[in-house]
Amino acid sequence: MGKGALGQLAAYWPEDTARYAHVPLKRVGEITLHAFAGSAPDRAALVTDGGPVSYGEVSARAKKLAASLRARLAKGSRVAVAVAEPADLAAALFACFETEMLAYVSAGAIAAETVELFGADLVIGAGERAVPVAALLGEEGDPRSERPDYKKPLIAFAKPDRGGEVVHTHKTLAATAIDVGSFFMIDADTQVLLLEPPTDWLSLATLLGAWQRGAAVWVGWGEHAAAPPERVDYVVATWPTAVARFLDAPPRIPRLRVGAGALVGVEGPFSLSARRRLARRVGAPVLTVLGRNDLGPIIASHPTWFLDDAVGIPLPNVDTRPLNPATGEPLNIGWDAVESAELGIKSAHAPAGGTLVADNWIRTGLVAEIDPTGLYFLRGAAAR
Repeated sequence: MGKGALGQLAAYWPEDTARYAHVPLKRVGEITLHAFAGSAPDRAALVTDGGPVSYGEVSARAKKLAASLRARLAKGSRVAVAVAEPADLAAALFACFETEMLAYVSAGAIAAETVELFGADLVIGAGERAVPVAALLGEEGDPRSERPDYKKPLIAFAKPDRGGEVVHTHKTLAATAIDVGSFFMIDADTQVLLLEPPTDWLSLATLLGAWQRGAAVWVGWGEHAAAPPERVDYVVATWPTAVARFLDAPPRIPRLRVGAGALVGVEGPFSLSARRRLARRVGAPVLTVLGRNDLGPIIASHPTWFLDDAVGIPLPNVDTRPLNPATGEPLNIGWDAVESAELGIKSAHAPAGGTLVADNWIRTGLVAEIDPTGLYFLRGAAAR
């Protein structure tokens, strides 16, 4: 066995992090928001400019909105969520999860052409065609809950090429919640500052991971952003937002005390020098998280085990394989036998099917290599 193959074994895996985590066959809300609403209803789920909002409060709003949606729409309908207030945004999102209606989410107004392209049956929020959250909360609803379909589309994101949409299900979102919470060792005392709303793969994954562990999420976006606490464990942003918020002169965010690190989402190769400058400005490690809307999070820097020029290691329940970058076909050799290859994955986080699948392995379009300890390095894009 070569060193590269050996590096993927459990002997090199960080302690206290499962390589494969059990994902129960349950609604994503059952293992996140509603679970802690039942066991610790007064625990803070969100912290906004108006103060903390508890798991119990967000859960109750989500269930009331779900009842209103059931009374208005058929299962599988499309709902555009355009809500600026963070607790109502989260409640509307989880109401769509509960009723298995396909959600498109924005933390503000959605353009009319986007609503039309999405084919929304209902718009929640503000605007000419929208129904305000308060109006839905005041309606008589249908409390019945049907037997869940764990493969039913729940949330739609734009494809990386903007040529359509990709959808995630209870199954993929539950896996994301459990694996992100486990990988980043989140617990009920963890404080997470989210600089962007849960409208794409990174911010939603982090919210789900935090709520799967009962942690508090501080709102760091929009008009309802909370004043940051003296110390947070994680600050979370995409790469462009992290650069804009921390490396701009002057920085657009107050100085923070960050305990574990900054989770910075990347979708391809990144600048080593910028990563180090970000780390100096944040005063904590920059932990890259590789993913996309069509993949979910797949590879990340573990808080206890990373190098600045490596993107990280696969998250739990993500398997990798080298692919021929010219054809996308899986190579019949391990990572130890090639210097670089297209990164192929099988992931519990990614939507099933789609145009990126080759022999059941999803093409990421990214050329990577792996070192003897199992760390992944991004080298560029595969030729198509």
